[in-house]
Order: sequence, then structure tokens, then C-alpha cells
Amino acid sequence: TVTFFPIFEKYLDEHGMPEDLKYLSVLESALNPKAVSRVGATGLWQFMKETGTGYGLKINSRVDERSCPNRSTMAAMEYLANAFERFGSWELAIASYNCGAGNIRKAIKRAGGETDYWEISKYLPRETRNFVPAFLGAKYMVNYYHLHQVAPEYGHLDLQLTDSELIYNEMSFETIAAVAGIPVSVVEMLNPAFKKGYIPANDYGHWLVLPRRTMQALRDYVELLRPDNASPNELPSLPDLVDEADYTPDEYYHKLFYTTLEGDRLKALGKTFNCSGYNLKAWNNLTENQLKKGQELMVWFPREIKRFPPFTGKITIVPSKSKALREKTIPRPVAVPISAIEQPKLAPVPVDTYPYQQLEALAATVAEQSATAATEGKKPVLQRVRTWVNGRQFLPVKKNEDRREKGH
Repeated sequence: TVTFFPIFEKYLDEHGMPEDLKYLSVLESALNPKAVSRVGATGLWQFMKETGTGYGLKINSRVDERSCPNRSTMAAMEYLANAFERFGSWELAIASYNCGAGNIRKAIKRAGGETDYWEISKYLPRETRNFVPAFLGAKYMVNYYHLHQVAPEYGHLDLQLTDSELIYNEMSFETIAAVAGIPVSVVEMLNPAFKKGYIPANDYGHWLVLPRRTMQALRDYVELLRPDNASPNELPSLPDLVDEADYTPDEYYHKLFYTTLEGDRLKALGKTFNCSGYNLKAWNNLTENQLKKGQELMVWFPREIKRFPPFTGKITIVPSKSKALREKTIPRPVAVPISAIEQPKLAPVPVDTYPYQQLEALAATVAEQSATAATEGKKPVLQRVRTWVNGRQFLPVKKNEDRREKGH
């Protein structure tokens, strides 16, 4: 999640779309960019070939942009935005991602023009009736894993703090790795769309993802390749490839601490610290998005930005002292107000459509733990999330009275 969620959040924020939509990729591919379904849907967002090419994704013997974190996310955001504009509901947009807009229109027609997902779900294909509840279940598992003795495994910091750049000329992974000073395996891991170990030439460019601390070195190298800068014979020789045994990425970073001010928000702080709100949430084991005044947050920074010769000037990110962000001489970031965006309605999951046995068992576990806590005079395990085994309700629900007042 710390590798791909920051990329998803960037595009969702740019499009003014709900951040919750990032959980759709968890449901579709379990965040595996190489995932392939039994019918051939591929990548983080599980595009079929025809659908992917229809949204501008390049798919050939050298590259499959369904596995590109940037291109595929752009295509998914475009699809979901179009579906929301067509149906006026994020639930229906998510459902159409599974069964197509045609089946949604048919279900609306059979339901007499009703456009509430929970009212028309019985007219949808069985898999789609399960799809939105499963989406809500995926969101639950990502946000409430800590209640069930589950600990996520995060990749090293070079896989968490990344940057993207369009590359127009052919370039091998070995060249990229040598310039960036990282193993070839890291280049492969961050760029799963390329099948042959190199980026093909393309007039529109291909997205390259690298650790943020190394991307400037790649930009320096590309600058040297320009015809008006130097001839190939004048280029500095490439350094030796970094061996896996000598690669210690966490040593290239240091942590500082920031004490939150009134009104601070994760998203705004992420922009200030050049990371994502999800990075801050993961680094500090936060279980909710709200921050309290005086809360201490750990923030990771690269020690320096790598350059490629003859560019030798080092770029220092922050002072090396761990107390730097607490000192009065260092200005605190100003909280940026965030405009509210419409979030998907969280409705109850009908008993006859809820698909996953593992979440049913999870609900039973939570109910048992809550009962034990109650007998011991402790607070319930879940204060914000109601859970029943029979009703299989995992998230807050708007009351039916509220729906009727809004004309649903």
C-alpha cells in the first residue's frame, strides 16, 4: 500500500475524487501490478485489453501499461469519473467498473428508474451484487487490521518515497540502475509495465518510477543526452551496478519529528513534507485520519538527492539534527483547508449478497472480543464500527429516514 496508495491519492486529489476509491484496486488486484484474472484482465486496476486500449493504454510485446501504476491509474480515474457523471452515484460507478454501464442501465430500468445501488442491486449480475459490499470490506480490512492482530509488511523507504518521470528515448534498466545507484531489481519492481528490461522509445513518453532521492540523477543523465549538450563520446562513463548485498536503502534516509498544530491535516502535511498523507499514516501507525494538537509525527526524509556527473552539487533536504522541525527557527507548515468531497454512501450489506466467509469470521471475532470487553467493564473493541454476524454490517450506515428526506 505504501508504494501505490500515494500514487493513487495524487491522481484522486487532482481529479477531486473520493480517496476511498483507492480501495477498489485492493479488491481488483490485491495491489499486484502483475495480477492477471482468469479472463485476462491485467494490472492494478484489472483492465481487459480492449477496455485498456480504449482508454489509451499501450499494450504490445514490449510494454503493458495496464501494469503501469501511473497510466493505469489515470485510465481508472477517467473510467470512474465518466461513470459517476453518467449515474450520479459512486456506488453505481464502482458497480459499473465490474459489470459495465450497460448492465447498470438495465438494472435501473428494471427498478423503475431507481438509482440507489442498494435498491437496484437485486437486478444486477450476482458478482456485481457482491462487488460493492466487497469494496466496503476491503476498506474495512485496510483500516481496521490492527483490531485483529494483523500487521502489514511495508517495503523499504526507496519503495515508499518515489517520483515519476516521462522518458521518451529507449533506455535499458541496467543504464537506469547504474545512473540511479540502485540494483536493477528495484527498477524492475517499480516499473512492472516493461516486459523486456528496457523502456521503449515513444513520442508520448513512458512513465518511469524511481526512488525520489535518485530521480534527479536520471534527469541529469537525460539532460546530457540532448544533442545540443554533448556527443555520446563525451558522456561520463556509467558507474558499476549496485550489488544487492551492498544495497542498504534505509541508510539513505533519516527521520525527524513534527508536533502537530491546531487544524493540521494528514493530506496538507504530506504536501509540506513531500510525501503522501498515507505515508504519514503508515509511518506513525495511525488508525484514523484525524490529528490532535500536540501529536508527535515521525517523518522520513532522504539524506540527500543524488546527482549524476558532471552535476556535482549536492541537494540537502533538511538539517541532519532530529530536532530541527521542533526548533523555533524552522517555520511550521501552515494547515491548508481541504474542500469537502462527496464520499460513497456506506449502506448495510444484505445477508443474501455478502460474499466473503473470511469477513464473516472476522465479524464473529470482533463480536466475541466486544462481548468479552463488555463483561470486563472495558470499552467495546469497535467504537466507530458496528458489527453483527447475521447482518454483516461493517461500516456506518445512513438511516433510512435520512434517505427518505432526500427523496431516495
